[in-house]
Amino acid sequence: MKMMHFPAGRFASRLLGAALLASAGAAQAAELDVQNPWVALAPPGAHATAAFMELHNPGDEAVDVVSADAAGFKKVELHESVNEDGMHRMIEQDRITVPAGETVRLAPGGYHVMLIGPERSLEEGETVVIDLGLGDGGHLEVEAPVTPREKATGGHGHMH
Repeated sequence: MKMMHFPAGRFASRLLGAALLASAGAAQAAELDVQNPWVALAPPGAHATAAFMELHNPGDEAVDVVSADAAGFKKVELHESVNEDGMHRMIEQDRITVPAGETVRLAPGGYHVMLIGPERSLEEGETVVIDLGLGDGGHLEVEAPVTPREKATGGHGHMH
């Protein structure tokens, strides 16, 4: 077997460096699988609605969702609904952590993506594209169909 030798010139070292950076980045890249995304159909003129989904992390490290954005809304925030002393309120979150190997449900009455100040009323069946910002700097695009709460939750949705 004949051995080939190449000079370790600038191009070769840059190529090797780029390959090492790419493999290191791939090893650290956040992994999230999104299942059952939907946006609650709001009545005409509503000032806000919410998006829900299941976030599954098949990786070995926790993944943080640190932001959300969607075209057609003045503001998009991560929220959690809580009941304290019989009072229902929403608390803005700076992150939603999905532990390694686990699933976090964004559902009515819990974590959700708050879509504030829609530019127009949404129609049942249309899709809202939500960009989730991840703690490692990556982004995940989610296509969520607009669905009446009763249909999405089987009639068990809490009012928001």
